[in-house]
Amino acid sequence: MIQRSKRGLSAHEAAQMQRELRAFHHVTRTWAGKLPIGEPAYVALESLNSGLILMDRQLQGAMDGERKAWPAGHEGLP
Repeated sequence: MIQRSKRGLSAHEAAQMQRELRAFHHVTRTWAGKLPIGEPAYVALESLNSGLILMDRQLQGAMDGERKAWPAGHEGLP
């Protein structure tokens, strides 16, 4: 049987990660602002932007002490 690790993310660690994440998010948005819409690099930056927003929400959830999860049945999810 596989034993799961007992790692955790403290609110302090989540806050530090969130500061760094938001700084990087600002950089990626600046890059995207310099590229024409539809260019492959722009599309890639938009995907990265979405991932960074999701990560920011998860870190905020860790700091709030609760998991941000969609309720069962939300938009057809099981």
